[in-house]
This record gives sequence, C-alpha cells and structure tokens, in this order.
Amino acid sequence: MTEPAIGVPWGILGFLLVLGPLIFFHELGHLLTAKLGGVAVEEFGFGFPPRLVTLGRWGETIISLNAIPFGGFVRLRGEEDPEVPDGFAARPWPWRLLILAAGPLMNMLVAWGVLILVFMLGVPTPQVQIQAVAPDSPAARAGLRSGDLILALDGVSVSTTEEVRRLAQERRGQTVTLRIRRDDVEQEVSVYVRPDPPPGQGAMGVIIATVPDYQRIQRFGVSGAIIQGTVRFVALTGQLFSLPARIVLGLVPLQVLQPAGPVRIGAEAGEALQTSVEVGSPDVFLTFTGLISLAIAFTNLLPIPALDGGRILFVLVEAVRGRRVDPRRERVIHLIGFFLLIALLVFLTVREVGELSRPAGP
Repeated sequence: MTEPAIGVPWGILGFLLVLGPLIFFHELGHLLTAKLGGVAVEEFGFGFPPRLVTLGRWGETIISLNAIPFGGFVRLRGEEDPEVPDGFAARPWPWRLLILAAGPLMNMLVAWGVLILVFMLGVPTPQVQIQAVAPDSPAARAGLRSGDLILALDGVSVSTTEEVRRLAQERRGQTVTLRIRRDDVEQEVSVYVRPDPPPGQGAMGVIIATVPDYQRIQRFGVSGAIIQGTVRFVALTGQLFSLPARIVLGLVPLQVLQPAGPVRIGAEAGEALQTSVEVGSPDVFLTFTGLISLAIAFTNLLPIPALDGGRILFVLVEAVRGRRVDPRRERVIHLIGFFLLIALLVFLTVREVGELSRPAGP
C-alpha cells in the first residue's frame, strides 16, 4: 500500500493558501495596470478555460472560475490587433511593457510584504546544533553528542555556525571551553582545537548547523521589520535572479533549474504549513510563501513564449526596431508556447503524483 510523503489534506490546503492568493495578486497586477492604462479587460479568470461559472463583473470585465485549476489569466481586448481603439496592442509600447511587467512586479511586492510580516509576527532565534561527532576526535573524547546545542565558546555567546568557526579558527592548537545545552541542562566541556585536523573533519571533529529555536521568538516593530524584511528580500531576490549567471559560470549545478509543478509545490506548501502549526510559528509557512512569490515573478519574466517575459521580449524588440513584429506571427508563437506550457504542466503533474505516491519505506 502506498503512502504519500505529505498528507493529502495538508497538501491541498497548502496549495490553496499559497498558489491561490499569489496567482490572484499576479493577475490583479495586470488587471489594475491595464485599467489604469485605458485598456479594456474582457475577463479576469481563475484557472484556465473552459469556464465553469461567472463570479461577477467589474465594469466590462467578467470575473470567472475555470475548469483547469492551475494558474489564471487576464484577457485584454485587442491583444494582437492594433486597430482596436481601447485594446492592448493599440497602446504605446511603454504602456504595454508596464502592463506585462505588472504581474511579476506585484509578486515581488507581495514577497516583500510577506517577509516584512514574518519579522513583525516573530522569527525564531538561531542556535548552533551539533549534527555529528567524528570518532576518536577531540569532540568525541570530550563526550559531545549529536543534538547538543553550543551556547558559547570561551565565554563568547554564539548563535551561528560562522561565529563558532571563526572563534575556533582563532584558537587552533588550544583547548577551549564550550558551554552546551543537552536535554535542557547546560554544562561546560573542554575541547582541544586541532591545528591540522584530518581531511573531512573540523578542528574539533564536529559537524554543526544553524537551526531555529522556536522556544525563543524575536519580534520586531514596524521599522525594524521593514529593515529586516527588506534585507532578506534583497538577498533572496539577488540569489534567485542571479541564478542563470551562476549556472553559466559553473557555480551552481544545472539540476537546480528542474521545474516544479503544482503537485510538488502544493506538497511542499503543505509541509511548510504543517511545520508552522507544529512549532507554533508562522515563520516557516510565510517564508515559503515569499519564496514561491519570488519564484513566480522570476519564472514569468523568463523570455518564453506565452509567459510575460516572452511577450515583454516582443515589446523590447519593437522598441529597438521602431516597428512591431507582425501580430499574426506573434500570436502563433505565443499560441505554440501556451500549448507547450500546458503539456509541460500535465507532464509534471503526472510525474509528481507518481513520485509522491511511492511507498515511504523500502
């Protein structure tokens, strides 16, 4: 009998709480910018057609719920026909560029806001945990164990692996005093810091990691949360948008670009949601939501036909050439791209359902 890696209810709930709102805000960015630019919006749809039900109207815009529950769309009047007076193609290229970029920009804005909210609600204090102890090492002889928390080194409080490594590096060839916590009991241990440890081992013979302490939650005021959230947003955005360059330079393996479909994203969202509930902190789930929002922005800006980035590429070509690409040719290219994306979506869904349904045990 098969058993999914994450409970189906958690996965479905995670999917609805993450992808639903993020897709809504993405399409809302297109919708609001189009209306601001005087472009008639014919339909604002959740999911892909066929249409299941009309939820309402906003002026000339139909708000619909559609049968294929992945993604969403904004149907602009006159997308490829410059002869339609209030249509998208009739607007000057800077307006079209702004309307196309508004979806990804909205996702980036949402990610920024979510990360600020994370620090307002509270983040766990970092702590250093021993993950493994090498046999016959100074750490093993001192009685250190996997799971011990390192609180201080020679009286200097530490909360990250970088701090432990820096202090240990400064004391090579010396015996240091570690204050550790084991089973909620603090104690001090003397450990020799080797100047020349064996290959694959640290100076003390431990593998350490920075892990969150959900017993100590740090909350920030509005100004502090904005600063901390912005710092994390800039760091995550830089890592994500520099990914293609780092792959080309060989700094990151190509495998990291393996696409994730809605089933995998839903499962990971469910896992993040379940973890947040178990530890009693929204940090894990909200941070995951911010990352997915950034990933949606990044993916949609890729120069792939049918995506925002593919359409933006045509607008930029027009801006450079001084004349637009034949609308009929552009329409065909985007249509082909759309069907290829749907095919990829179906393939990923089938593959991920199979992967998540495999037995958990041998």
